[in-house]
Amino acid sequence: MTKSRLDRSHRQTLSRRRALELASGAAAFTFWQRKAHGLPVPEHFVDRLAAERIADRDPARPPILIDAQTHVWWRAGGIRQMSQRGEHFLKSLAGSRASVVGHPVPIADMGRVMFLEDVFLGSETDIAFLNSFGMRAAFDGVDLFPPREAAFIRSMAPSRIRVLGTVDPPDGVSAVESLIFQCETIKIDGLKLYPPGPDTRGWVLDDEKNTYPLFEALRRHGIRNVCVHKGLPGIFIEEYCHTDDLPRAAATFPDLNFIAFHSSFPWEAELAGHAKATKVKNIYAELGTLARMMRSDPARYAVLIGTLLEGLGIDHILWGTDTPVIGRPHWQIEAFQTFTIPEQIAGQHGYAQLTPEVKNKIFGENAARIFGIDIAAAHQAIEGDLLYKLRDDHNPLPTGTAR
Repeated sequence: MTKSRLDRSHRQTLSRRRALELASGAAAFTFWQRKAHGLPVPEHFVDRLAAERIADRDPARPPILIDAQTHVWWRAGGIRQMSQRGEHFLKSLAGSRASVVGHPVPIADMGRVMFLEDVFLGSETDIAFLNSFGMRAAFDGVDLFPPREAAFIRSMAPSRIRVLGTVDPPDGVSAVESLIFQCETIKIDGLKLYPPGPDTRGWVLDDEKNTYPLFEALRRHGIRNVCVHKGLPGIFIEEYCHTDDLPRAAATFPDLNFIAFHSSFPWEAELAGHAKATKVKNIYAELGTLARMMRSDPARYAVLIGTLLEGLGIDHILWGTDTPVIGRPHWQIEAFQTFTIPEQIAGQHGYAQLTPEVKNKIFGENAARIFGIDIAAAHQAIEGDLLYKLRDDHNPLPTGTAR
């Protein structure tokens, strides 16, 4: 870890004794103080040492912090016309953020400025993957957030931002042509796919006619990572949010990595079961949107993490936040740093423990490995950029804030 990362400001520190009081439940950090069903989150889900270090502004951080799932939800120029399902989708995103930050959020505010402020000034995220979003059939014939606009935002902070391109597989040949353009001209780092929802045309990952040509195009261009929204149906059509199509595609393209975003929740056991049964080594899980469970239902979150660790392994889980949908990512990072699987739950199910070493892999080392990011070189570039200097020159990030 570089010296500048170790030289964090120690203003507004809490004593270690006070930190232990906070961690033990005499009072709780803000993110643990949030109540679930009228009761405080039990202290046995809190790693006391990690909580103490955060309260004392200990400079220890993950070797690298990579957020695999970040978004911009309002493209330049706005949207001229959208379908009813498309409008409902955008309103649900704004409503989700509003429920976290405590005030209304116009969808038009969820643009590039919010993205840069949330991710790089409001958290210690080193690198963020900016996810493109298609569904052009629901949004005036234009991708809701086009890869070319993601690439433009990347140009503002090239050491900090990676781009996931997107296509709508039912577009067939034109989807392949678009993907080739994204690979060759936009220089995407991976592909992000979404199940039918605002655009209701169905498709599956193991479709030899419409989807496999996309994977073959990625392979030809040396791009190895296919990210796909799984689980969390909501506006998406539920039957396409399951993972039955994942193992065959992964087995057919063993040189590609298939990353199930949102860990297929609430069907993470289905995802883990497929990975174990097929014995493929290229299925991964990403944790975006799920952090709220750490304060609303920590026992369920412990089962989620334990199931992924047991079924996929410690090298196959990636950090993600879904920023800006559930607020700035800082509170999620601190919550995960201090979260632990209680011994009773781990012993009952045979789960591996969520050690600091495992958390470091999840926070960034796993993503760095599969996306080919050199951690030392990345830090050298990051610590010379304007966003890093602006954040480091500001007051220390607030401890335990959810907003």
